[in-house]
Formats: sequence, C-alpha cells, structure tokens
Amino acid sequence: MLTVPILIVFAIVAVAFVLFVTEWVEADVTAMLVMVLLLLSGVLTPAESLSGFSHEGTITVFALLVLSLGLQSTGVVNWIGNNMERITGRTELRIMIVLSVVVAFASAFVSNTAVVAILLPVVNRLAKFANISASRLLMPLSFAAMTGGTITLIGTSTNIIISSIHEEHTGEAFGVFEFAVLGLILFLGYLIYLVFPGRLIIPDHKSNDELTKDYQLEAYLTQVVVGANSPLIGKPILESDLVVHHRVLVLNIIRDQTNVWLPDQVDRIKANDVLVIKSRADMLMAIQNELELQIVKDVALDDKELTSEDAVLIEAVIGRNSFLVGKVISKVDWRYIFGAIPLALRRSGAPVSINVREAVIQFGDVILFEARRSKLSLFHNSPDFIVLGRIKKENLRKDKIMMSSLIVAGSILIAATGLLPLVTAALVGCILLFLSGSVSMRYIYRKMEWRVFFLLAGILPLGIAIEKTGASALIAEAFLQLMGAATPATVISVLFVVTLLLTSFISNAATAILVAPIAIEMAERMNVSPKAYLVAVMFAASTSFLTPLGYQTNMLIYGAGQYKFGDFVKVGGGLSILVWLLASYFIPRLYL
Repeated sequence: MLTVPILIVFAIVAVAFVLFVTEWVEADVTAMLVMVLLLLSGVLTPAESLSGFSHEGTITVFALLVLSLGLQSTGVVNWIGNNMERITGRTELRIMIVLSVVVAFASAFVSNTAVVAILLPVVNRLAKFANISASRLLMPLSFAAMTGGTITLIGTSTNIIISSIHEEHTGEAFGVFEFAVLGLILFLGYLIYLVFPGRLIIPDHKSNDELTKDYQLEAYLTQVVVGANSPLIGKPILESDLVVHHRVLVLNIIRDQTNVWLPDQVDRIKANDVLVIKSRADMLMAIQNELELQIVKDVALDDKELTSEDAVLIEAVIGRNSFLVGKVISKVDWRYIFGAIPLALRRSGAPVSINVREAVIQFGDVILFEARRSKLSLFHNSPDFIVLGRIKKENLRKDKIMMSSLIVAGSILIAATGLLPLVTAALVGCILLFLSGSVSMRYIYRKMEWRVFFLLAGILPLGIAIEKTGASALIAEAFLQLMGAATPATVISVLFVVTLLLTSFISNAATAILVAPIAIEMAERMNVSPKAYLVAVMFAASTSFLTPLGYQTNMLIYGAGQYKFGDFVKVGGGLSILVWLLASYFIPRLYL
C-alpha cells in the first residue's frame, strides 16, 4: 500500500536517479543532497540520516583505501607496471593476456581505479613498444580491473557495502575470499571472451603520429608578423588586446631567429616579431587589420614547430579527485601553476568542438598541453593528472616496499582467517603503515578518494529509508507478482540484469545500495537465504562493461582510448551477456 513516506522516498529516488544520470552535480553532492532531503522530510531521524558516516561499510572502505595508498606510496604497483615489458613481448595477444592477469591480480587487493590510473601510461608505452594502437589495450585494462575486483571482498567498495548490509540483516559478514571461486570463473570467462570474439571487435583507433593532427589543430595554428605600427608593440603578451579582448593563445615568439617559448607576462611584443598563435579563421581575419598583423602563408605548423629544448607537447587525463574538475579552462592560471598552455581537449573519445577556453573540465577529459620541459615534474607529480606521454618516474622506496606489502598482506590474512573482523584488521594495518613510515597522513589527505567516502555516507541512508518505509516490500511484492511462479534461480538472473542496467548509468555503489533492500525482501518472501540475491547485486554492480558511465575505470580510458560510446556497447555488450549467463548458472549453485 502506498503511503506518504513511501511516496516521499520514491520522489527522492527519482531526483537522485536523474542527477546521477545527467551529472548536473557531482555524484557525491547528489548523495549528500539525498541525505539532507531524507532528514528534512522527516522520513529518517537525524541519527539515521547521519549513520552513513559511522557505518561499518564506510569505515571499512576508508581503511582499505588507506591500505591501498600505502602500497601506492612505496611504488609497489608502479614497480610491477614498469617491469611488465620484460614478460609481455611485442605480440598483441600476449600483451593482452599478461596485462589482464597482472591487472586482475592487483585489482583483487588494491583499488581497481587506482590500478588503472597507475597503469594508463604503462599501457600507452606497451602499445608503442608493440606498434599497436592504445585503444586495443585500454579496454582490456579496464575490464580486467573490474573483473579482478570481484575476486575478493576488498576488491571494490561495492563488495564491502553489500557485505555490511548482509551482516546487518543476518549477523554474518562475508569472508575475504568467499567470492573467489565465482570471481575467478568470471575472470576466466572474460579472458576466453577477450582471446576469441572480444579481440576481433575491440576498436583500433589509430592515433596520428602528430598530436596536432590527432586533436585537429592544424586549422587553428598559424604564424603572424607584428607590423611596424601595430598597437601591440610594447605590450606584455598577457596584457595585449590579442589575448585580453580577442582571446588568442600566443604559444611562442620567433624574434631575431630565436624562439621564445610559452611567453609570459614579462615578454613585451616588438615590431617584426613572428607570433605562433592558436585562433579560429574568422577571428584571424578580424584581428589582421585591427592589430596590423600579417599572416605568414604556406607554413604548416605541427608538433615539431611546438617542440624544442624548452617546450614539449604532452597529453594528460584529468583524475577523479582533481581540483580542476568543474572549472572553466580559462579560469585556471595554467602558466603560473603548471608552466603550460592548454591547446585542445578530447572528451568521450573526440576533440571538443567548442573553444577550449570555454570548456568546463570533467573527470576523464584528455587535455593537450604545450608545457615547459623544466616544469614537467609538476604534471608527473600532481594528483590531478595522469600523463600519457611518459611514465612518471616513481621514487621507489625499496626499504618500505617489503614493509608495506607485509602489513597489507597480514591485514588481509588476519581478516580472512577470522582472527579479527575486516574493519578491525584494516584499521590496525593503517596504524602500522603510519607507524612504520610507509605512508604519511599528508599523502593520505592528498591522494584519498574522498568522493567515494562522501558518496557512501550520503547514499547509505537511502537504503535505510527504502526499508524503513516499506518501499522495498512494495517493490519486491510487485516484482514477484510480475514474475509469477519463478524459481529463486530465475529471480537471481533477472535481479542481475536489472542491477547491471542500472549500474550502466548511475554509480555502482549507489545502485547496490538502492537494490540491496529489495533483494533482501524478495529473498525473505521466497523463504531463501538473501546471500545469493545480494551476491547477484554485488557482482552485477561491479561488472558494468556496457557503457563508459557506470564505472570509474571506463571513464578513465574513454578519452585516452578515443573510444565512442558505441564501442562499449559493442564490446562490453557481449561480455555483459557472458557474465550474466555465468552468474545466473553459478550463483544459485554456490550460494543458495
């Protein structure tokens, strides 16, 4: 029966769904909005609304992320990636298989998003080493990380949350390796799919050797000569009408046969200077007479013209926790902060058509920069970028690699043997990492995926509200009536599909939290253990191959691989069907 509280919950779910899909605001902001709406509506008490911050699942995820960062800070994952060439060789198939196995193993114990972020430059180097396009390897990188994350309880935050929900209802938490058999089955299914049909349909988006051509910049780059009576003479570059009023990018100045790269505010324009600029054709025609500039014709500007001993072109992917997300490119002082100029931007696999200065930066965007070589360390050491052109040289702390590895492995083994609950073992491991000097709190504050923490803390109360108001019972009853006399195995199969489709468009953690109470209600109405139903939700939420939107690892490779949305549907669609069939067969047999 529909009640006012149920209607309020349905309205809040609808608002959350729209915001998650459209991304008008960040997912973590949406989660916090949901929490506040539940509090204001009176559906939940203040204690219930704020319970996500103290929820065991949230704290466990936080502790495991710290353990993961402990391994990253000492360079364990980077060491693995940087030595991968020794075993992959130059054969595409061999690279795909070795890469998938290594990534899946790492993702079972370290945040799979972090693994993909760290290995993105490695994969680009492997592609060049084997003379194949990066798009042939980046999709296997993401998909292997996703399937690898299902092998253990600590592989993804979704696993932790579902385990916590199961413990709240049954008093029994999932074991660390409780899903290892099913996770390995799905990973082997992925490998078979990759070797046979998958490898044949993974797109081959070959990049141009010239980045200027890759980003379709040739039509925008030109040289102009400053006339003897130009009003620009004597003006600093960044204060000139050329930059201030006409928004033209001045990349370098050729003066007396000498290049002045990335000229800044102190460089004043002189007569007969040759300016290398980026401008639209219509703008160029407008400023030619006004500013007395003469276009240098028959000059083809390419990567060589923008590269020297002082400057270089680099591509960088915007990270999930970058302070740049949501900022307009023109509002960032790139020259001062990074010693660079943004030239072009690729989003969703293609260069953006709007003026790059007007673009609002998003997670996963790939930006082409002309940067000072002396400032490259600012990019490589920044948590805001993943530089594709060169692998960041990590300061491998060999004396701490073994220590951090032993602490993390010990924490996992203690939790796996049941000597301590997972949350306790993880928190003890965090303290040991700090005390041993393997990781510092400053590093944690800078690298922590705080969005995940606030997303979970904000969205968990919605699961409480769905259950408390009876919304889960209402949905479960309607669902079961629609399915008639279906067996538990059939319900599990359908539940997997529904969760998979939802996860293709909204956060996997949010999907799991929304669907879990309904899954539990259906299990209770069918008089079976909820474990199998929750496992179906958990695995479906963690294997969103169908679109680039449902999982962070897909977003990281989206622009870097120059993929189209349809590429994920084509390659990920077949894999999703295979995973669904395997899960539908094995989950009832392993967990019912």
